[in-house]
Amino acid sequence: MKKFLTARGNGWALIVPKDVIKLLGINPESAKLKFEMKDKTLFVQEVLENDIDMQKYLIRKFARKNTSWTLYMPNSILELLKIKPEEDMVELEVDGQILIIKKAS
Repeated sequence: MKKFLTARGNGWALIVPKDVIKLLGINPESAKLKFEMKDKTLFVQEVLENDIDMQKYLIRKFARKNTSWTLYMPNSILELLKIKPEEDMVELEVDGQILIIKKAS
């Protein structure tokens, strides 16, 4: 699924469809999400405080926007992913309980 990013403050927001959140099995109101990057791809996964050393990862929460849920992505993350948000779209994939975000081809 391809999506555009929306400007938000000093970064960008990705509106995540509700059906994708359901596939991930995440409660967007309370979930903490771990951002992990490998090879210009961002892996987003729910994390429990007891599961990992929280200081090693960027931890985010979903934010409410009208009836949707968004993920805030700082400019530094987008630079590492080689995404120009004014021009590029991102591609979303679900692999089990992991949301994969990368620059759309």
